Amino acid sequence: MKFVIPSKRTSTRVPDKNYRPFAHGKSLLDILVEKLSRVADEPSEVYLSSEDASTKDLADRYGATYLPRPRHLTENSYPFQSVVNEVCRQLPDDDDVMWCHATDPFFDDHETVMRIWRARDPDASDSIVVVYPMKEYLLDSDFNPMGFGFGPWHRPSQELPTYYQLGFSCSIMTRHVATNIGLVGARPMWHEATNLTVDIDTQAEFDLASRLYELTNPARPAP
Repeated sequence: MKFVIPSKRTSTRVPDKNYRPFAHGKSLLDILVEKLSRVADEPSEVYLSSEDASTKDLADRYGATYLPRPRHLTENSYPFQSVVNEVCRQLPDDDDVMWCHATDPFFDDHETVMRIWRARDPDASDSIVVVYPMKEYLLDSDFNPMGFGFGPWHRPSQELPTYYQLGFSCSIMTRHVATNIGLVGARPMWHEATNLTVDIDTQAEFDLASRLYELTNPARPAP
């Protein structure tokens, strides 16, 4: 299996968010590369896809592989599906692909997702995608309640319908899906994650996630 971390350097809402210190002196990329290096057969199977050649230094530190990304694949206007397809076409061999975003540092189920994937019926599933179940009092775009009612039609929170947040923390695809379709194939399986999640898209979310990560993952003393 090949492991891909999209690692573009340009970020408009949180400048340099993947590379700047996040927790305990490590960046979001450091944290994810360490996790994936532990589940990969070889650290070199972890690929950092970036337009910035300095990313090679980070990859080399962990024995991972730097995958140069063409500049056009970093533009926000370029279709995300096409980014996935073109990056995965750069990978050698014909292995399945795990694609993971660094912006969900609390997700730790990579090994479990791999185990489920390897035990699947290949004819029944061509991808597995992580989702987060939600039970919330949600309103639609016209402010109509979704799955509950106001006043006497109120429902306790435990009786609310379950919705799912799709953040692409982790997806595994066959090479065909990875290079031709995207992160969700025609026959997906779904892995329901239960960890705390903060999808880091703003500076406030970065700061909050940083503090929570340090609280829930204490730094290990030096040997």
